[in-house]
Amino acid sequence: MSLLHEVLTRSRRRARYSQDDVGAALGVSRAMVSYWETGTRVPNDRQLSALARLYGTEPVDLLEGRDVEPATDGLVGMLLRADEAVDPVAVLGVGEFVQFLDRFAELAGILNVPIRSLTQSPFVQRQKYTQKDDIRRKSAEVRAHLGLGSAPILDLDPICGSLGIAIYRAPLGADLRRAPSGAFLKHPEMGSGILVNLDMTPGRQRFAIAHELAHALFHSDETNLVLCHGAGPRESFADGFAGEFLMPSAGVRRFVEELGLPPRIVDPVDIIHIQRYFKVSWPTALVRLRQMNAITHDTYAELRNSVRPRSLAQSLGYEIDRGDVQGVEPSGIERFPRSFLRMLRQAVVTEVMSPPTAAAFAGLALPEIVQILGQPLGDVEQESPRLAMEFDEFEVTGVVSGH
Repeated sequence: MSLLHEVLTRSRRRARYSQDDVGAALGVSRAMVSYWETGTRVPNDRQLSALARLYGTEPVDLLEGRDVEPATDGLVGMLLRADEAVDPVAVLGVGEFVQFLDRFAELAGILNVPIRSLTQSPFVQRQKYTQKDDIRRKSAEVRAHLGLGSAPILDLDPICGSLGIAIYRAPLGADLRRAPSGAFLKHPEMGSGILVNLDMTPGRQRFAIAHELAHALFHSDETNLVLCHGAGPRESFADGFAGEFLMPSAGVRRFVEELGLPPRIVDPVDIIHIQRYFKVSWPTALVRLRQMNAITHDTYAELRNSVRPRSLAQSLGYEIDRGDVQGVEPSGIERFPRSFLRMLRQAVVTEVMSPPTAAAFAGLALPEIVQILGQPLGDVEQESPRLAMEFDEFEVTGVVSGH
């Protein structure tokens, strides 16, 4: 058996990562990785666990100096043996995703709670039925199944939840030339799960969820996993579905007609109204309208670089929410689907798990568990006075009495 620093060096080389790659994945300097591999310093427990996930092995194997071939089953294994270089951050994120699905199933077993999971899609994807008209029709079928018609979609998470699809968010890398935008995995116990790259902008994340939904609904009968990195027939189909699902052609045309606009749009104010109505980002709206030929290539190029959509939206009376502000980091609990958080809360409330145990189980900080319980985090400022004001307004008008 080898010493720790020796097996760390061999594991990194076998995984085809440079010391810079490993440092970027773990948030340390290249020099620190070099110290570990020369035996000058020793990684702490958290760093050792991260290294093990990155190299596809277990911490105990690294500590005991055992050379173990990385696992090649499942999505993590596919990343490790990919011919094309993949951002090492993505390997950690995908590992978290698979681990989350495992823990979700474990938590449901502990609580004896049945899980609604999508193991068999109600939709059919026949080969060669992948033209634009087919994609438009399939999107309409899914929307009809969900009772959405051609209306805007406020939140994709509950839609996926109603279908039995769990969504998990994790950093996968900001450079989409090396990093995947997301992934679909058909878990043996949890059914369909969706992973979204947390390093992307909020608008692009929303598109990625719709993209992965296409894989879950139309490709899960032919494959158990899809890593969204690169091009191909499946990716083109999923991209087309995502655009049509978020901004259905019929719905866009109807809204444009109701506004009294011409079929070919040139005014950015009109596009802001369309964007806000369908609850998508400015880039998504522009790309989708270009796909529909509702704007020309020249208009797209001009508006892409000349419009400040946030300021324009504010001038038109629209409120700016979190999705409009780039660089806002989500809390740890926002990475998990709400069904998992409800189950985790139940485990603590019923004393199946203590708060520290629940935190360790989910990989959350203890204050986040307290937040899930709906309790104040110590001496923090009170909720906005607008809440109390709103309650007063209801009560003074007699609404609370039910009359």
